[in-house]
Amino acid sequence: MIKLPFALLTGTAVLALAASSLMAQDAPAVRVDVKEVKFSTQYTPQFQGSNIIDKRWKPKSWLEVDVAFDAKKARVAGDKSMFIEGIEIKYYVALNKTDAEGKLVLLTASINYLNIPVKDTSHALVFASPAALSRILEKDFANTDVKAVGVEVNFNGQLVGGHSSAGGKFWETNAAQFSTVDGVLLPKAKTPFAPLWGDYDVDAKQ
Repeated sequence: MIKLPFALLTGTAVLALAASSLMAQDAPAVRVDVKEVKFSTQYTPQFQGSNIIDKRWKPKSWLEVDVAFDAKKARVAGDKSMFIEGIEIKYYVALNKTDAEGKLVLLTASINYLNIPVKDTSHALVFASPAALSRILEKDFANTDVKAVGVEVNFNGQLVGGHSSAGGKFWETNAAQFSTVDGVLLPKAKTPFAPLWGDYDVDAKQ
């Protein structure tokens, strides 16, 4: 049975873990404090339209990952913008599911987000569909199917923030114990949740 260390860490603690990497590079122009990473079940939203033949269907369970973060940038002469053009967030979601080789399934994604404000707390969202999760888990998704969640935030290829719920960069330190699956985690714009929640979350690059 595969076991991982799952001591809860805050975003600040994980940033401290990354400090050695940051010190080895030039001082970053952007810093990101990941305040919280939450995962939850979201049922498929149901909308009604006119002039169509309605169809009966049952909403199913999606996985939602919500990353709350504060972004800051270095002062540059002549730059009065209160926004950062873009950042990259890498997601790592370990599931309580093993593959045929006994490795834990690790969902990954790398998504670019645009127009990041430096005054307000921002949110980035990703989702996994019921069908994709059911195929992997061989059952309907529930919150207990998530073992650990981590994110890394990059700006111009440089690590500027991060968070882990399981004792540091579990996706690296325990890499041999994981079977990586890319393409399952989707930005909000590619899901039925696209028209919801207004300006709650930042835009993902299309």
